[in-house]
Amino acid sequence: MGKLSMKGKNMTHKNEKLDGISIGKLDTSGFENLSYNNKILAYHLSRAGLHGKTISLAQTSEFNLDVADALIAIFDKLAVGGGIQEQVKQTLFKFFAHSGIYHEVTGEKLTFALTEESLNKIEFLYRDLQKSVLILKRVFFGDVARKIRTVQRSGVDTVVESGVNFYSSNLTQQEVLDFRKSFYPKWEGDRVPPYGFNQRVEKDQNGNITVKTICENGLYGKYVKLIIEELKSAVNYAENDKQKKSLETLITFYQTGDAKDFDAHSVAWVQDQDSTIYFVNGLIESYKDPLGIACNFESLVAFKDEETSKKVSKIIDYIVWFEENLPIHDEYKKVRVSKDGEESKEDLSGLSASSVNVVSMAGDTDPVLPLGINLPNSSWIRNDYGSKSVSLANVDKSRGEVNSVLLNELYLPKYQGIIGKYGTAMGTLHTNLHEIAGHGSGKQKEGVQANLLSSFYSVIEECRADLVALYYMPFQELKKMGVYDEDVNVEEAALAKYIDYITNGVFGQLRRLSLTTTSLAQAHFRNRQLISTWLIDNVPDDNLRVVYVDGKCFIEIEDLYVVHHYVGTLLREIQRIKSEGDHDAAKDLVEKYGTIIDKEKHENILSRVEKLELPSVSGFMNPQLVLKDGDVEISYFEDFISQSVELYKQYR
Repeated sequence: MGKLSMKGKNMTHKNEKLDGISIGKLDTSGFENLSYNNKILAYHLSRAGLHGKTISLAQTSEFNLDVADALIAIFDKLAVGGGIQEQVKQTLFKFFAHSGIYHEVTGEKLTFALTEESLNKIEFLYRDLQKSVLILKRVFFGDVARKIRTVQRSGVDTVVESGVNFYSSNLTQQEVLDFRKSFYPKWEGDRVPPYGFNQRVEKDQNGNITVKTICENGLYGKYVKLIIEELKSAVNYAENDKQKKSLETLITFYQTGDAKDFDAHSVAWVQDQDSTIYFVNGLIESYKDPLGIACNFESLVAFKDEETSKKVSKIIDYIVWFEENLPIHDEYKKVRVSKDGEESKEDLSGLSASSVNVVSMAGDTDPVLPLGINLPNSSWIRNDYGSKSVSLANVDKSRGEVNSVLLNELYLPKYQGIIGKYGTAMGTLHTNLHEIAGHGSGKQKEGVQANLLSSFYSVIEECRADLVALYYMPFQELKKMGVYDEDVNVEEAALAKYIDYITNGVFGQLRRLSLTTTSLAQAHFRNRQLISTWLIDNVPDDNLRVVYVDGKCFIEIEDLYVVHHYVGTLLREIQRIKSEGDHDAAKDLVEKYGTIIDKEKHENILSRVEKLELPSVSGFMNPQLVLKDGDVEISYFEDFISQSVELYKQYR
């Protein structure tokens, strides 16, 4: 197959939909107005990310690359049209939309359109495809692949049961824990490098356990070398010295694979606050590791949206106020030591926030993008140097339409007006508060290491950030700050968000899961259910309750401020758990409130939204930055399958 035709950024694009998946197109308006220097910088950063997309695919399952190779071999061989060809196309679409053989949200092994009978026919007709057919039969219809990508629950060996590819399949959880305890250096204090975050643990046939490190001359070295090449090109177009240092330290990390070098990059990266081009590139999030250590590759390239950044910056302008007014123990609030030795909350200058428009993504962010990002994840770097928050403006804009479809089905009539009026804006505000005032706040107790919470860390941290956002929404002070517009009724807006959030956490988000799913695995799903069901369990029924109307369940709030008080109570405990590294308390909360699905409510919501045919996974086409006539332009492939196949071949 030759290079597929591409259409320009102004093409009309109707979302492609299949089997609960919707793939849309990002609005990248404004990129054309950037300087050539910024455009070519974004171009090289985009290519650096795309060279890492295969790494992420391989990390998510040991079978992903073989499956992709086999599917594309069959796709290229078969004649266009016909039932089997259509099955192959649908399978390719689903595979790349979920970034592999596991469901993007639930982590469950997917079933695909391509049947065993069709594979038998392909095998009979094309002898040169027999190897490809065998691979697909083993993975799709055999038992070689685990049923769940990431298992994080008590009573099972999470390493053995998880299908993710951070550990060889012959390892046990205890073997990994014991190995890491003896292998990595002992470290005093809380400035522990993220040991293991870029490594795969393996056991050979003699029982010897070793690690393979992702670096230039190590694991996935072929791709890392290409990433380094593009990063070196990007350095030549760095906007300023801080951005240049951020890029150079990232190159050093990829060359050495040393966790300490990644910390050095993270420090340099967070200090680059004034650049127009924003990027993330590396092993970032540990959500998919059952032990919460190893991280998936991800890349994102974006440019600053100056207009929408003005609203976001208001939160930073008053960040001291947000920190001071948290309902948590004073010892867990961020403080700085001034020159005279006195503690002060006045220096939180390391925090930054902006709004950006995405122009490229790869790995863990492709095709499903978050609404916001707050990095780095290292607690000690956040404490000492701050953090950088961004809201993804063009992602948020494209997703805002779904709420109106669900309005009549999810909420009591008395709330539909305020949710229709404020829902989209409050969703954006919640994301901004979550990323900036949430993830950017609080600190560990001195000497406490964040890894004490192990696999529960991600859920607890997402809970904490969500609770901070919810806690501040009813405050009238936000209008005085300019965070709320002048015409906003703060109480109504906050009530709209509380109803929306708790509805989603108790049963709304379950619409995206099949009835066969009995427990939650994804960190954000778990944190939303934990908060919402804890509130239902602890707020007095006369203030917050689940009600049934014509057999449908709804959330009803009688007193917003009572619920707000309990939000603060839970936030205080969640912050204590994180700050003290209280593993047992984290485990108890997550397993009691954030894991088991209420089957009755699950059935209830599915019966109500089935007719709406809403997607359970929403992703985006990947904008392509191309050199043309001495400039850099954005184009799109004609469709998602064309994009997926061509990019896989190009960067495999």
